[in-house]
This record gives sequence, C-alpha cells and structure tokens, in this order.
Amino acid sequence: MPTMEKEPLKISWDELSSDKVEAKLQRLDAVARAREQYDKPVTQTTLPAKSSRFAFLYNTLVYMALFGAAGGMVGYAFGEIMNFRTDPRIERDNKIHAYEELKVKRDSGQLPAVAAEGAMKEIARAAKWNDYLKVYFDNSLSADEKTAQMQEIENLDTWKVFIGNVLFFGISGMMISTFLSAAESVVSRNARGAILNGSVGAAMGLIGGVVISLFYDQLYRVLVGQFGTAADEQSAILVRSITWGILGLFISIAPGLLMRNFKRLVVGAAGGLIGGLIGGAMFDPILQATDEHISRLVAIVTIGLAAGLGTGLLENAIKNGWIKVKEGLIAGKQFVLYRNPTYIGSAPNCHVYLFKDPKVGRRHAAIHVVPGGFEIEDLPLGSRTLVNGNMVTRTRLKLGDKIQVGSTVFEFHEKAKVQAA
Repeated sequence: MPTMEKEPLKISWDELSSDKVEAKLQRLDAVARAREQYDKPVTQTTLPAKSSRFAFLYNTLVYMALFGAAGGMVGYAFGEIMNFRTDPRIERDNKIHAYEELKVKRDSGQLPAVAAEGAMKEIARAAKWNDYLKVYFDNSLSADEKTAQMQEIENLDTWKVFIGNVLFFGISGMMISTFLSAAESVVSRNARGAILNGSVGAAMGLIGGVVISLFYDQLYRVLVGQFGTAADEQSAILVRSITWGILGLFISIAPGLLMRNFKRLVVGAAGGLIGGLIGGAMFDPILQATDEHISRLVAIVTIGLAAGLGTGLLENAIKNGWIKVKEGLIAGKQFVLYRNPTYIGSAPNCHVYLFKDPKVGRRHAAIHVVPGGFEIEDLPLGSRTLVNGNMVTRTRLKLGDKIQVGSTVFEFHEKAKVQAA
C-alpha cells in the first residue's frame, strides 16, 4: 500500500518577520544570555566575604541584646522628655518605710539618735512636694483622720496616675518592642521587613502598656497595701516585676505574629517575660540606693537587654534546623528554619533576604521541612543553587553542607537526632 507523503510545512516571509516571532526570539535570547551569565564559574564572586572581625555582631544573642538595650534607652529618653509624673504613692510608701525603719533603729540604739533624726528630717522635707506625705507628717491629725484624708487624695489622683502609667508603660514598651521586632530585619538590611516588624512591635508594646495600666493600680493596692501602713519592700518589688513581666509578654511577640509561627511566638513571649521580670525586680532596690531617674534608666534598659538575651537563648535552645552565613555581606548571621518552606532570594519578602547580588533571583531557592529533616530546592530564577559545589534541583540536606546562593555561602545545621535503641 503506498505511503502518503507529508506535505512540507511552509512559512511565509511575512510570518517569519512578524512582531510576535521577533518578540519571542528576543525573550529566548535574553533568557539564554542571563543563564549563561548566572552559570559562570562560582569562583567569580560578585561580593567579598565579610570580615570575620565583626561577625560576632550577627550573633543572635549579641544583636538582640544590643537592640533591646537601645530600645530601653530610647524609651527612657522619651520618658524624660515627656517628664513622666512619678506615681506619688510609690514615693509615699518608700519614704514612710524608710522613716519607720529609722525610728526603729534610733529607739533600739542601732543608730545614734542625732544621725537618725537628721535622716528623718531629710525624709520629712519631701512632704513639700507630696500631698500624701504632708498628711502623714501632720501631727495635728489622728490616725483615722490621716487615713481619711489620704483616701481623698488617692481618689482625686486616680486618673492622673492612670494617664501617667499609660504614658510610662506604653511609650517604654513601644520603644523596646519596636527595636526588638525590627532587629533581625535591620541586621539583614531588609528595610521593608524592619518597617513592617517594627510597626507591629510598636502596636503590641503600646497595647501592653495600656493593659498593664488597667490593672496596675488594683494590683498595687492588693499586694502593697494602702498609705504605707503595710509598706513591704518585697511586695513592691513583686508588683513591679509582675507588671513589667506582663509588658514583656507583649514587647517580644510581634515577629511570631507576623510569621504566624507558634514556636516563634512562644519564644518571643517567654523571652520578653523573663526580661520584664528581671527589669521590674531591679527597679525598687535601685530606687532606694539612687534616685528615680537612674532607677528608671537601669530598669528599662535591663528589661530590653534581658528580653533580647532571653529571646536569643530560647531560640537557640529550641531550634531544630538553621543555616549560618559563612561568606557574604552578613557573614555570621544565622537563620532559624521556622517556616515551611523558607524562601531564599533577593525579594525583600523572602525569609532569607540576600541584597545587592545580581546573581540572586527574587525567589532563588527554598528549604522545605520534610519528615526526618530538610530539603533544599533550586527555583528557576537566578544562578544555579549549589550544595557542596554541585548544582542541585532538589536534595536532602546533611549536617555541615555548604549551600551557595549567588555569592553567599551558608552552612547547614540541625540538631543531632537520638537514634532508637
């Protein structure tokens, strides 16, 4: 049976020179030239390796502590500029407590009468600026009359104290939270991430300050007592520690909220809680040894510093997998693999943001969390992703693997797995 010959395909010159064909050829040529550029030998690096002398600044513990302390200092500065009103009840209780202690020491002979009475007169001078102390040192009033008048003063002072607390806790918390939330993005030089994280952090810090202000007054009355009659140094420290601890819960959770990652949320909350408890506990002892300005400065900076350290320590304790930059502009920086997948690229919304490197695509590679470990996938943008010098499409990562994306080299780490018996 004779076979039928296929009619040859005919293309006219007009079709060949059409705009559509020309545009398609130009796109293919551009892709080929870009791929050729990206696939040049990896020894031709675009960016120099970061000097190891400053690599320690990219350690999570270091930069979180520094940013937390800086946030505390800025919060303190705003407080001084706005002239936060000291809670007169705190001064009342501290002064009365000190006055009563001096009386006991004088009467028991632990302190010479002249020295004790001189110190007591110095404390009494504070009554010029504190209405509570004016009543306390007014010997013409009976104990019941003093209690009634102090109660009247406190009723009038409630809203002033509340507004002062909102400003104090709100502004301080907002500053610390802003700095802590933006820290990782600033270190990674991701302006978009810093603005987004910092904004959410500021909102959470301010909300925390308002929340504390709502119950601080009631907590103070319950634990410390009224008008100094039950003035208890330990109770005052406890109140301060609890309130700042709760503020700490708010100031460190913004990154976890944005990442929608429960583990990161818990790490931030726990780190902030630790920082708040420590800083709050330091306030009153330092206040008694110095003055309110130094006490506030030390307490606020300590809260930021401890919250940053606490977050960094907890993150290191619970992380399962992470990559650490060995060569590149941010050598020393580690990225914990919280997300699945974790995207690496030059787009600011990538989880690992690599900037100023023309070899890095917007979404260059992705690290996936898979049963029993992690896998890296090369995405079709930018130069090829290398693992231990070999081009990969998708492969399982092993401890110590060197991952090259553009001119940046990462080292992969994961916690050792316990082998079943």
